[in-house]
Amino acid sequence: MKFYIASRVKNKQLVRKIHKTLTKLGHEVLSDWVDETDIIPYEKHIEASKIRAIECAKYSSECDVFILVSDESGAGMYTELGIALNSNISGNKPKIYVIGDYVNRSVFFFHPFVKRFKTMDEVLEDLK
Repeated sequence: MKFYIASRVKNKQLVRKIHKTLTKLGHEVLSDWVDETDIIPYEKHIEASKIRAIECAKYSSECDVFILVSDESGAGMYTELGIALNSNISGNKPKIYVIGDYVNRSVFFFHPFVKRFKTMDEVLEDLK
């Protein structure tokens, strides 16, 4: 399966760990933003930010499984969630999951196409 993991940049280490787990299980991770050069502040890296935005929007809609690692705040990951939800509504994919400690933070986490779990292991179990 093709996975996309959305999260805040500060969670890079956790996202890397998830990527490694998925790759070991034979899955494909569509974005490697966690291994790319940091482009914050975005206004100082306009071209790189444009490319990253295009790629993340594309992967959020083309993946088989979209996972948002919840946090107490964030910005771009919620846009990616909206893209994934719209893709699911119009085309029945991707499967959408929110994981972590803040799975009640947004009204969109309660959309019927979104499943909320504490851990990545619970997602993998659900996908079996």
